[in-house]
Amino acid sequence: MNSSPATPLKLDPKAVLSKFDLESKIKRYLQLLESENQKINLVSRETSPSDLEKLAAESVFPFEIIKTRTFASYLDIGSGGGFPAFPIMMSLGPKKSVLVERTKKKAVALNRMSQELGLNAEVLDENFEECDFEFKFDLTTLRLVRLTKPLLKKIAALLKPDGLFIYYSKYEEKPSDKKLMSSEYSFISSAGGPTKSFTIFSKQTS
Repeated sequence: MNSSPATPLKLDPKAVLSKFDLESKIKRYLQLLESENQKINLVSRETSPSDLEKLAAESVFPFEIIKTRTFASYLDIGSGGGFPAFPIMMSLGPKKSVLVERTKKKAVALNRMSQELGLNAEVLDENFEECDFEFKFDLTTLRLVRLTKPLLKKIAALLKPDGLFIYYSKYEEKPSDKKLMSSEYSFISSAGGPTKSFTIFSKQTS
């Protein structure tokens, strides 16, 4: 694993949302999320609007490092209330997106929100480990799900050459796949809160 910068990165949520052209889009998404949250607990009902905006900014913050903004195919695992998938889809506009959420009611809510927002997303209400995919992905994300060695192995197998996988936490072990490189980053939000981390995995072509 490559070493992360010694000093945590600084995240300014409002500046990031503006840079990724997400301000108005996020407001609409959060309205839909609040409405759906009355029916099923997609996110904690104690989460404030400013906290949700911060989560949206954190979702796209790794792309300040990656720089790449064009992805043909995108996979999000354990989509929950739509972070990081919805901010990524709204800002980067991948041609094909697949969201995996094993809880059927949550998957139905994600599908409704996706349609309301005009996003091209397929939502699967299955366990990721049981999913079969007909194609591989340029970009994969995982948040609030523990990254185990078997899970990382399946994710790596689904990445295209030069594909990227973003894990919104630390990965404590070294990838066993020699073609999979990783770099870890920590950051602090200017809006307050604890130091957080994300790990970027890249699949090498050779």
